[in-house]
Amino acid sequence: MKMSKRMIAVLLTMVMAVSVVLFAVSCNTSTDNETTKKDETVETTTTASSTETTAKETVLTTEEQTTEEVSTELTGREKMPGHEDVDFGGLTFLIASNDNGAGDDDWDDASEWWVESITNNAVNDAVFDRNEVMHSLYNCTIEVDAGGWANGFSADVASGGGKYIGGTMLVNRKNHASSNFYNLLKLDFNFDEEWWNHDYIDCFSYNGKLFTMAGDWSWHMMNATWIIYFNKDVYESKFAGTDIYQLVREKKWTWDVMLNMMDQIKNDVNGDSAYTFSDGADADIVGMVTSEQTIQGWYYSAGLNTTSKSSSDYKTSNYVVSMVDDRNTDVVNKMITLVNSEAYIQTGYSNVPVALKNKTTLFGGEVLDVLRRMSTSEDLRVGVLPMPLYEEGQSRYYCYSQPRGISILVVPTSYKNLDVISQFYTLFAYHSTKLVYPAYLNTYKYSYTSDEESAEIVDLILNSVSFDFSNITELQGCRDFLGYIATIMSTKKNQVVAAANRYSSTLEGSLKDYTDKVDAIDDSY
Repeated sequence: MKMSKRMIAVLLTMVMAVSVVLFAVSCNTSTDNETTKKDETVETTTTASSTETTAKETVLTTEEQTTEEVSTELTGREKMPGHEDVDFGGLTFLIASNDNGAGDDDWDDASEWWVESITNNAVNDAVFDRNEVMHSLYNCTIEVDAGGWANGFSADVASGGGKYIGGTMLVNRKNHASSNFYNLLKLDFNFDEEWWNHDYIDCFSYNGKLFTMAGDWSWHMMNATWIIYFNKDVYESKFAGTDIYQLVREKKWTWDVMLNMMDQIKNDVNGDSAYTFSDGADADIVGMVTSEQTIQGWYYSAGLNTTSKSSSDYKTSNYVVSMVDDRNTDVVNKMITLVNSEAYIQTGYSNVPVALKNKTTLFGGEVLDVLRRMSTSEDLRVGVLPMPLYEEGQSRYYCYSQPRGISILVVPTSYKNLDVISQFYTLFAYHSTKLVYPAYLNTYKYSYTSDEESAEIVDLILNSVSFDFSNITELQGCRDFLGYIATIMSTKKNQVVAAANRYSSTLEGSLKDYTDKVDAIDDSY
């Protein structure tokens, strides 16, 4: 399994710890080992348990290993390699926010960019730290105009004032493409670098144009990722001998495996011959509690999508309506079996954390942010899992990103210094990867759970995020189709092929209206 660059960064601390142990061991080995020359090359034969090949390996002394580690380890507290000469000369970079967190800082888009002070919340403090590091290294200040979208951003952009270098908000279909925003693909960005969200960049780029971006600072988007929770106490009561995280790693975590576990765990505690959600003392034990929203998660987790791209090159690819798919019938049939299982309870979304806290469900389907909201519950042991594979052999996991929580960034054309734009956002994204993203992962490892493997699994989940452009932008045809699939779950009459044929025509018209608008935008900067 290919390890993500992000995971490598997260494991760096562990690697350094192991290096210390190896150094200690080397100090106690024979003098023959201690006299290895710096430039000495030896021929070794690997064992059958590794690669079963013969290779020449350069043996480095401990001194060389230490030198190499020091020279390659980047903490994010030094200037980004290749940008050592950047000095912004005391510039203040002002970001307009929409202030739409409804009083919850963890859903307020402004808090990704600026926080007032240290609060002993790991992510908040990492955002504060990153901005202080940027100030110290590059002689600049980051500020947020809370509510700036409504209180000056639009007027400043229209007048060419140049007050704001960016605007951030939770997803809004009207702001994905505009002549007031730069086509970011025309600026000096390298979106292939690891600190950008590649799935997002691919999803929102069209025919050489991209007007919004996201990266490792976008932890609201991470919070909005649809996942599976499991109550560890309930799990261990039946499956103590099965390492569910290992099933995930080996890509054996599938719909069938999950359904089998759900069926085994269910218990009609109140004896009424029916399985329902209850907050009472005699509540049934069920396999899964979730809301209707998860139906979209099942559809996407099978690798299906209503809109795809014409090629893998985000710089030139176009949108393709992909609602009609040969797999639709089989996938929806299995969804009917899963969703209509006795052990599967579909209820209001607020009941999901209740059932997990009360240990009356094995699994819960909700967004990643729910774990934060449950973290203060006493004696609650939960783990996180990606949405399961439709079947073994599927190339990857797909964890649907809920449109409501996706945070986007636009750069207004009223800000004229193009060199500063690309430099600032690249540095901001880079230092977010080094300082904010690890803090986000560690909240799941140390604050929200006591699970040493949680950070690894959350990282895997966030590297499995999938976007459906037509769903996020609420294009007519897409939402109709997804709503019809929910109806199929109720009627158990699989007419998905007819629905796909019908709604794909509607979606094609909606998509053309959007792309015509984008094509008409002048980006000759």
